[in-house]
Amino acid sequence: CPEITAQTAQCTMLTNANYFVMFSKLLGFSKDAKVSFDTSQKQILQMYKMGEKIPWDVRAAQPALEQAEKDGLIRGFVLDAGCGFGDNAIYLAQKGYKSVGFDFSPEAIDIARQRAKEAGVSHMCEFVVADALNVECSALHGRQFDTILDCACLQCFPPDTQVQYLENMAPLLASGGAFVLFVVCNQSQLRSWCRGTAWMRSHVTTVFSAETGWRIQSLEETTFVENIPRVQIKGAERTFHSTTPSPCLLMVATHSQPSSMLGAALLGLGVAVALGAAALLVSRRGAARS
Repeated sequence: CPEITAQTAQCTMLTNANYFVMFSKLLGFSKDAKVSFDTSQKQILQMYKMGEKIPWDVRAAQPALEQAEKDGLIRGFVLDAGCGFGDNAIYLAQKGYKSVGFDFSPEAIDIARQRAKEAGVSHMCEFVVADALNVECSALHGRQFDTILDCACLQCFPPDTQVQYLENMAPLLASGGAFVLFVVCNQSQLRSWCRGTAWMRSHVTTVFSAETGWRIQSLEETTFVENIPRVQIKGAERTFHSTTPSPCLLMVATHSQPSSMLGAALLGLGVAVALGAAALLVSRRGAARS
């Protein structure tokens, strides 16, 4: 029946419009959207606890991640940082990668474990509760991974906290491993500090600096699908979409462990001291003979 179909479509639009309004504050579309980091984290935890729809839960792996996997950017044992409901880790498990996903929300981890079970890959992926700013006090302590996947995790921290986050991630990255980052570039409540793609490119280059042991291998533009309804207007046509593609950067970086850098520095210092001592000894012996 055309009338029922139209009615259903209108109802769907209203439902999704309501959903959009519900999360407008979280996503940064209202004038009072910019709140403190602590407040935004509490909002995220509250959404997980309430079992509400999450803006970044598209119930599938990010298309950009799927392409990155095809391009060979993902390898070995994978850590999914800030995994949420675990769809990226589950996708990689289905591709044959063993992975560990962590999130600071126990509710999110419970759902991730359930989704992995439903997908039949529980034996390939492990999910743990952990604080990205204090991984030493979690089940991640002492473990290392060939790939650390950050799919919109770093962006949840303000710039002055991102360095602390990376300091926690660096020890988890195995020698020769890669940090694969997807960071969304448009502004929202969780990214109120962001100023667009060009700004984010410069910011990422600064955060992943050589001074802190990072070396960026590649940095390119892509898109990140968010669970935000939108209406596409073309002439008289109105097309409803349940998701929105947002501008995103894909970065791959490696890291030199501080212990290795310190070891090399100490070795160099030791050699210099030894050579200096030998030269002094030879000089003294020459003086004694004369």
